Amino acid sequence: MNYSVLSKALLTGCGLCASSLAFSANSLNVEQLAQDPYWLKLGHYLPATLSSHKSTVDNDEFYLAQDGYRSPQSELQATIDALYNADTSIAEQTRCQYPARYTWLQNQKGEQADLNCPELETWREVLDPEGLTLVFPTAFMNNPSSMFGHTLLRIDAKDQTRHKELVAFAINFAAEPETDDNAALYALKGLIGSYPGRFTVMPYYRKVREYNDIESRDIWEYRLKLNEAEVERVLLHLWEMQRAEFDYYFADENCSYQLLALLELARDDL
Repeated sequence: MNYSVLSKALLTGCGLCASSLAFSANSLNVEQLAQDPYWLKLGHYLPATLSSHKSTVDNDEFYLAQDGYRSPQSELQATIDALYNADTSIAEQTRCQYPARYTWLQNQKGEQADLNCPELETWREVLDPEGLTLVFPTAFMNNPSSMFGHTLLRIDAKDQTRHKELVAFAINFAAEPETDDNAALYALKGLIGSYPGRFTVMPYYRKVREYNDIESRDIWEYRLKLNEAEVERVLLHLWEMQRAEFDYYFADENCSYQLLALLELARDDL
């Protein structure tokens, strides 16, 4: 075997691969895409007074750019640099951490998003999603965090019947308080955003048991008119939200606020 020829072929192939990735990244108009409403939703950006935007995500681990929390363009550029990195290990790792961002960028280029992410695929297989149901347990006056009620989403599986709803999974957003805080301190900290809030996925029956069986609260359910592709968009972004942490405010940036922000990812026009 002519190893010299083989080595040249491999090096040429790697060079072509790197060039292809670079061309792929350069074909995107960063300045224009950074102002796209869907990109702003992916980064949870809102208009700000001291800068053009500011994200509601409050931990640095969520961002790829140092100033990503206030600069959609810097965050987009850092995202593109990582997703289309010439080092394929960096590119694949980033795509598996930010599958919604990668899918959106590929759509902007008119290309298919090929994700090779075993953990993500296993997670999706367990959920087996087909639809989403908005769930509203009514107010519970004996708990400061539940005086306004609560909102969560149920992930409805493809083979799910009415009798199997309890074994479905739920998307929950809630504050994570310090366990030794009394009720008064808990309420105060919740009003001023002193607790971190995070998304979690859990068995739905646990929430039903908590709200209906223990606290005797009524639970209202509303099936959302989303197709499977739209549900997939929501769940891909939910996967990205594993890295996100928010300051939780009982009065405004609460469970309903964050779940609605998540649902906005289902369609461009939401």
